[in-house]
Amino acid sequence: MNSSSRTQTHAAFTLIELLVVIAIIATLGMLLFPMTAQVVDHARTAQCTSNLRQLGVMIQTVAMDNDGAYPQIENDPLNPIHTNEDGKVWTLPELVKSRGGSVEILKCAGDIHSQLAHPSNGTTTSYFASKGSSYEWFPFYEGEKTIAPRRFGRGDRISVIPPSRVRLLMDYAESGEAPHDRTVDGSKMHVLYADGSVRDVVIAKAQ
Repeated sequence: MNSSSRTQTHAAFTLIELLVVIAIIATLGMLLFPMTAQVVDHARTAQCTSNLRQLGVMIQTVAMDNDGAYPQIENDPLNPIHTNEDGKVWTLPELVKSRGGSVEILKCAGDIHSQLAHPSNGTTTSYFASKGSSYEWFPFYEGEKTIAPRRFGRGDRISVIPPSRVRLLMDYAESGEAPHDRTVDGSKMHVLYADGSVRDVVIAKAQ
């Protein structure tokens, strides 16, 4: 065998080695990609949970300054639900700043509007950018005492609700979309309860 034949054989062998390495890398990438997505999702969940817990502490301190009652909070000042006669009304950014916090605590890493929310131009944005918060306030217990919040039902029926069941904040949603899509069976949203716990609530899509 001459030197030319040996060179050609060596070149072919190197090409095979390269293809094998590429195949191995591709396989590892396919195996690791789901794990990477899970790590990112866990990191977002941890950040969101931390944000909501800190917000829960701030809300409790505001309540202490409000005779032990939950404050009134406006989710969207451009579309208010409170009137001038309602007394002190906060926005979430105002509440956070009043406690010496940064409004960045109101920003969720998974907060992205669906394009369905902006069909006119097909753009995406965040609830934090458009509303000032990735989370929305539940107004149902405004003015209720934190130690024994009540729920008013039909026929003037009143029920005292355990704090572990009183929802205060959750992922913002509008038109069925949220940082965790509520339109899909089995999707989740983060919820802050009055006892300070943050739990994932699994969404069951309405039939």
